[in-house]
Amino acid sequence: MRIVAIHEATVPLSVAARSANISFDAMTASAVALVTDVVREGRPLVGYGFDTIGRYGHGGLLRERFIPRLLSADPELYWDGAQIDPDAVWRILMANEKFGGHGERSGAVGVIDAAVWDLAAKIAGVPLWRYLADLDGQADAPGRVAVYASGGHYADENDREVLRADLQKGIDAGHTRMKIKIGAAPLADDMARIEAALAVVGDGALALDANGIFDLTTARAYLAALAGYPIAWLEEPGTALDYALNAEIAAEAALPLAVGENLFSFDDARNLLRYGGLRADRDLLQFDISASYGIVEYRRILDLFAGAGWQRGAFAPHAGHLLAMHTAAGLGLGLAEVAISTASLFGQITAQVPIADGIATLPSEPGVGFEQLPVFEQLFGKVLAH
Repeated sequence: MRIVAIHEATVPLSVAARSANISFDAMTASAVALVTDVVREGRPLVGYGFDTIGRYGHGGLLRERFIPRLLSADPELYWDGAQIDPDAVWRILMANEKFGGHGERSGAVGVIDAAVWDLAAKIAGVPLWRYLADLDGQADAPGRVAVYASGGHYADENDREVLRADLQKGIDAGHTRMKIKIGAAPLADDMARIEAALAVVGDGALALDANGIFDLTTARAYLAALAGYPIAWLEEPGTALDYALNAEIAAEAALPLAVGENLFSFDDARNLLRYGGLRADRDLLQFDISASYGIVEYRRILDLFAGAGWQRGAFAPHAGHLLAMHTAAGLGLGLAEVAISTASLFGQITAQVPIADGIATLPSEPGVGFEQLPVFEQLFGKVLAH
C-alpha cells in the first residue's frame, strides 16, 4: 500500500457568533484527503481529515512542507504489509522540523494525522473509536461518551433571550451539560446572563468560558461573584501560556477550572502540568487533538498526565468534532464537546450523532464516518474536485 495523492482545501466556517476573544465570521478550516492504491468495493480507499475550529486553515504549510514530505516517503516506512502506522507517518511529517516553536504547524500535522487514523480504521474495517479502544487494550469500550453542548455566544441584540433559546435547543437535543461565553461584557451583565442560563439548565449543568481574557484582578472579581453559584467549571480564565497566572487563579478558585485548549504540544502540556497549579481532583484538561499534532501526540499527553496521577476522566478535548468524539469514546476520556447550534457547517458535523441524557453513541461505520454525513460534500467537495 502507498499513499498516491494528498489533496487539501480551505473550507469556510463563517458564522455570526463571537466570544470574549474572537469573532467567527471569517473562520476557515482545512480539509484533507489521503488517497491510497488500496481498492475497496471498486474504489480507492481514502482517509479524510477535517480541522478544528478557531485556528483557521493551514493550506500553506500543508502544500509547502507536509504533503510533499509524506508523498516522497518510502511506503515501507509507514506500511507493514497489513496496516498503516500513524506513528511512523507522524515521524515522517516531523522529519527535519526544529524542536520548539510549535506555532501553526501543529494544526497542519494534526489534520493529516486525522486522515491517517481514519484510513487505519477503514483498513481494519471498524469505526475509529473501536480501533483506538483495541489499540489501547479496552476491549469492553461501549462506543459511547458523555458530552457537553457548547454555545451561548454573545448576541448583538436581545442577548439573554437568544441565550435562553440556544440552551433550550441543547436540552431538546438530549444534552444535560452546557457551556456559555463570558468575559466580553461587564461583570454585572455577565452575571445576569449566567443567572438566565441557570434558570434554563439547572444546578451543576452550566460551564462558563472566558476564552483566556481575564487578568488576575478580573479573575478574582468573577470568582468572588460566582461564589455560591452551582457552576460546573470555569474555562480558560487566563491566557494559555501564562502558567503563573493560571496557578494563581487555581490557588484561589474553589470551582473546577478547564484549561489547555490553546496549548498545542506535549511540551506545552508538560509545562502546564509542572507550573499551571492544576488540581487532579477537580480540574479538566481540554487539549485540542487536531490543533496539537493529532492523536499520536495526544496519546503521549495522556501518558504524561497518567504518570502524574491524573485519570482519563479529567480529559475533555476541545472542538465539537467527530474525531474528538471517537477519541474520547475509544480512549475512555471524560467528556467530548458538541456544538449546540447546527446552523453552521461545523455544528452539522456532529448533528447526526444520537444523544440521550447527555450521552452520545458513536457511529458504527468504518473510520470516522464523514462519508455518511449530509454535509460531506460541503466538507470535502473542494478536496474531491482535485
